[in-house]
Amino acid sequence: MQFTTFAILAILATVQARVLPRQNDAQKFTGALGGIKATPVLDSGNADRPFFVKGDTFVNAGAALQRSCDQQMNACMNLVNSQQANFKAADCQAQQQQCNAAA
Repeated sequence: MQFTTFAILAILATVQARVLPRQNDAQKFTGALGGIKATPVLDSGNADRPFFVKGDTFVNAGAALQRSCDQQMNACMNLVNSQQANFKAADCQAQQQQCNAAA
């Protein structure tokens, strides 16, 4: 009985590993002004557009990583514009350059 349960669970795990996209974040930049991290760059599961960033898919990693950095920049600037940040717009811009350089 235990062997059968184990065998079924092993088969299900194998099938899911093939069907579900990997969720390893390709974005390695760790800077996070105001606690705002760069958007994750994930595997879309689509061979034609394999990179996924917050609802959008991309053909190549470079474009996906740039979008991730751009989204971080926008969120950073939103925080500055709300006057809730203890840093300036120039700091957000410098962080974006660092993020793009890390890509």
